Amino acid sequence: MGLRDVEDAFNRYIFDEVPVRLLYLPQMKLLERDSLKRLYQPHIDHITEADLNHPIDRSAAIGGKIREQLKYGILSHRWLSLEPSFQDIMSGKTVDGPGWDKLREFCRVANKVYGVELVWSDTCCIDKSSSSELDESLRCMFRWYRNAHICIAYLAETTSIDQFHNDEWFTRGWTLQELLAPRKIRFFRKDWMPLTNYTIDKDRPAADQPILDIITEVTGISSQDLQAFVPGPSQVDTRMVWAADRKTTRSEDVAYSLMGIFDVSIPIAYGEGAQRAFFRLVEAIMQVSNEPGVLNWAGKPAQIHRLSTAFPSAPACYLGHPHYDRSLATDEKREFALTNRGLRIQLLVIPVDLVTTLIPPATSIQDRATFRCNAFKINGLTIEGPSFPVLERTGTNRYAYSLGIINYAMIQGESKDPVLPKSCIAYLLMRLKGTRSFAKIVLSVCNDWKKVETKTFITFDLPQDYTVAKRNLLTTVWI
Repeated sequence: MGLRDVEDAFNRYIFDEVPVRLLYLPQMKLLERDSLKRLYQPHIDHITEADLNHPIDRSAAIGGKIREQLKYGILSHRWLSLEPSFQDIMSGKTVDGPGWDKLREFCRVANKVYGVELVWSDTCCIDKSSSSELDESLRCMFRWYRNAHICIAYLAETTSIDQFHNDEWFTRGWTLQELLAPRKIRFFRKDWMPLTNYTIDKDRPAADQPILDIITEVTGISSQDLQAFVPGPSQVDTRMVWAADRKTTRSEDVAYSLMGIFDVSIPIAYGEGAQRAFFRLVEAIMQVSNEPGVLNWAGKPAQIHRLSTAFPSAPACYLGHPHYDRSLATDEKREFALTNRGLRIQLLVIPVDLVTTLIPPATSIQDRATFRCNAFKINGLTIEGPSFPVLERTGTNRYAYSLGIINYAMIQGESKDPVLPKSCIAYLLMRLKGTRSFAKIVLSVCNDWKKVETKTFITFDLPQDYTVAKRNLLTTVWI
């Protein structure tokens, strides 16, 4: 019998941190967690106090020893024809074909080069006939890639480093987290030879790994993120851009493949459609995010919530997003809540006047409108949209407009007034005008302010003396 805390940590690792099943190479047999525990229990029992002589963090030392004993390789790839399935492995069936050849080579490299007896591939280690297992696998996949001893990335279209940037591996949705999650990743070319002499090791300095510069050029992901990526609901706008041009076979996977990136979890529901899946992903991010980055989008909103236009329809809505000062700290947690009236959120609302509506030729689908706000010295702010059907062509206007600034900060102090950056990012908001009594009736039906769809991002600079806004401009809106 081994040490009690080691035994407890081993149980947690087996059942919480490693895949549902792994392929055991000496027997080419799939082992589930109970079988893995029995197989590796003797190795864990031999861990002694001398092995855990760590002056600072005993739990980290225990975790390191467990991972050292139960280490596995994991495959990152694009699916080919005749991929081996879970049922194939269970029945002992083997055939010739690109998919099977890939599995054999992966197993060979993992064992001979990296000394692992256990491997995982999404082709044959998931029983896809079980909806509960598939759900768990998709939600936990980022963690499984992070805990792997080595991730072997197979580039089926690449024969040299010169072709690296053209490989379809860099265009697929799921391979984004497979690039960011592993602590160590090695790229192999079409003939299963290493693409370079370098293994990307998250513990080595970036300067010692020149392949990071090439990957940054291909993906737009900084070497810092490639080497030390921390999942979570931060820098949402930046991270969405990484996924904007990636494709998935199932449309819902655009959203599901990003759960690990943002460290959120949503139920898997194939058939719901890409927009609904992405809507639920963004809602989950909003529940745990305290940054305006999740709001920093433009373009087509998701057509999911009857009264809300505040949710983007796809990661591409974040392309070209303006940058803002992330160092502008806030002591106050922002509240995002989806209600039956729409997204409830606090924005810094500045009323603006419609100056002109520019009507394009009949062949164009774009309109432009110009707004101003004398109080904040905003003059001639032109906003583009797919259309502004609500703008009157008669010189009168039935609608009121405001700019809802998203990148303000709340600094605790005597005034507790919102702090404004020099460069503001805002939504265009709209609602019906009317008499006071008429407005009470109509606006309750029309949900007050509505976010207007715009083709481009709305940004404007404020004068230097406008660094603080009055707190009464901070308004709770349902959009």
